[in-house]
Amino acid sequence: MDINFLKKVALVKELDQKELELFASKLKLEKFKKNELIIEEEKASDKMFILYEGEVGITKRISMIDEQEKISKTFTSLRGEDHVFFGEIGILGMQKRTATCCARTDCTLYSIDHKNFIDICQKNPVIGYKILLEISRRLSGLVEKTNRDVLKLTTALIYALKN
Repeated sequence: MDINFLKKVALVKELDQKELELFASKLKLEKFKKNELIIEEEKASDKMFILYEGEVGITKRISMIDEQEKISKTFTSLRGEDHVFFGEIGILGMQKRTATCCARTDCTLYSIDHKNFIDICQKNPVIGYKILLEISRRLSGLVEKTNRDVLKLTTALIYALKN
């Protein structure tokens, strides 16, 4: 387990050394080959991931007007050197995934599932609090971004309909 790497991950940046080591003890090392699915949109899962090495792409299915055609749009790429985590909704319980995550290169990730996360929270509430606070910050930021995007799209639609 690369503790020095984990210290740079926003999810656990507030943990002290002892707390970080305890959290790290619950992580599982997973490897994915290039083009292998890590998370599939609409499928239930209870895992969260920290990208250690490699690159992953996050895509979302978009339905066209007639609902017949669905396309996938890549929204972002994540790299291990960016010290990122994703799939955080999964550790809150068996949740349907909101996007697909696919390995763009061979990847190494740390994962934690709901059961192990809840175990940490019950035995060490301070660790759980710090991690859930960071997840809340992340989700709050996503809600703010979504609100801005909806406003832009609504404005564009209004102008398009006026003409």
